[in-house]
Amino acid sequence: MKPVYRMECAHPPFRAILSLAALALLGTFLIMPPASADLLDTSECRSVRVGLTNRSFPNVDQREALAAMQLWSRELARGMGIKSETKTIIYSRNEDLVAAVNKGELTIVSLPALDYLKIRRKVHMSPALVSIGASGYKSRYLLVTRRDSGIRTFHDLRGKSLVMASSNVQSPASLWLSVFLLKEGNRDQTRFFREVKESLSPSKALMKVFFRKSDVALLSRGAFETSIALNPQLGNQMAIMSESGNLVGVITCITDNVSSNLRRSIENAAMHLHENSIGKQMCTLFQMDRVVPFQASYLSGLEELLRERDRLLAMRARKR
Repeated sequence: MKPVYRMECAHPPFRAILSLAALALLGTFLIMPPASADLLDTSECRSVRVGLTNRSFPNVDQREALAAMQLWSRELARGMGIKSETKTIIYSRNEDLVAAVNKGELTIVSLPALDYLKIRRKVHMSPALVSIGASGYKSRYLLVTRRDSGIRTFHDLRGKSLVMASSNVQSPASLWLSVFLLKEGNRDQTRFFREVKESLSPSKALMKVFFRKSDVALLSRGAFETSIALNPQLGNQMAIMSESGNLVGVITCITDNVSSNLRRSIENAAMHLHENSIGKQMCTLFQMDRVVPFQASYLSGLEELLRERDRLLAMRARKR
């Protein structure tokens, strides 16, 4: 039986849009230099161009997202203390983003780590920043059911209904689920689950399981623990069926044409972001603890998952 797809539709509030836009623009805000500002070449800062992919903030109206980004751009110029032309560009294709970076048209790029892995060998930029949540346990993903559902193993999920946040549809969470299915001999989730539904947020997805409107929810451990903290009853009623390894989400890159002084200023500001009032507000919006410099090991979970997916697909192809 072909599964039914459903998606909740609602106009997200501007605060939510601002949060998503700010997450993608984290690198932009971090250019606000501390005491070392006088060491920067002001000509280099006169034009700061930020590139994003539309997958950095799914299900958000791009016009409103751009408006939110402009607010951060003005804050950027104020913090730098100079007149700076700041422009943000949203790319729908990775190919266009790569071309812009390689032509020297961008300063900072925020994009999903999965997209970066696809283009890293042909683009002149390198990862610089991630949030502590992205490099720690909060980036783990869970399959969660009700304790009294009778679902104990993966095989028990066949023919059941799955719900996930819309933002997880093309994310590490979706990749992890795909590999999970392949290991059990099922390539297509649409043939395994009776119904696949999308929810506006992880908390809403979890509540659908709680109220028995869906059988299993796919969400991050961070979102799960936040929901339990707000509603302890969930902790008594919900059970974790499976958990992924660490899978980084969005990363911020700096292009190779940026000077070492400016790059150091960005990274230094990032490490102290959580120490001032504005930074604390940003951390609250991003649901993170603080920002840390990127390390290559942060990508290892995704790289391993991609290798496992390719291996399993190759095995299936040989059996045909």
